[in-house]
Amino acid sequence: MPNRFPEFGQCVHKIAAHPDRPERLYMQNHGGFEDDSSLGVLRSDDSGRTWTSIAKGLPSDFGFPIAVHPHDPDTVYVVPLEPATRTCPGAHPAVWRSEAAGNGWQRLDRGLPKKDAWFTVLRDAMDIDDGRRPSVWFGTTTGQLWRGRDGGDDFECVASSLPPIHCVKAAVV
Repeated sequence: MPNRFPEFGQCVHKIAAHPDRPERLYMQNHGGFEDDSSLGVLRSDDSGRTWTSIAKGLPSDFGFPIAVHPHDPDTVYVVPLEPATRTCPGAHPAVWRSEAAGNGWQRLDRGLPKKDAWFTVLRDAMDIDDGRRPSVWFGTTTGQLWRGRDGGDDFECVASSLPPIHCVKAAVV
């Protein structure tokens, strides 16, 4: 695709893959391509040669983190943000999960703040542990660390009053 704004280039926020399907890639980005389907939340099934938008059903196609379930290459998670403020839409955060490779999304917000949550989740600030029933972990720019048990079905704040969190790595020990 020709870049309409070559001086700006392509801004890839995050790419995620699963070891069982290395040809399938998921990406969060924004950039200056003429075809708007190349912006936002995307999936490639051919090792990145072509990309398809999978943003339909999300409140925004802008965001930074994207993560793939450790046991299922068709399950992917994003945290959509409002582009202008780079905060959760309506100040009501949610992690969004697709169990169909981006063909349909489910809002996961049980346990998360219902209002006035003006934070950002940065590109490396979300991860999924590899437990039998994995937890989704994310950190915020306002210093909270959240855990979503059972693949994000139920969130709890496990730490607050931390400095801005830029990176989260989760492991089961």
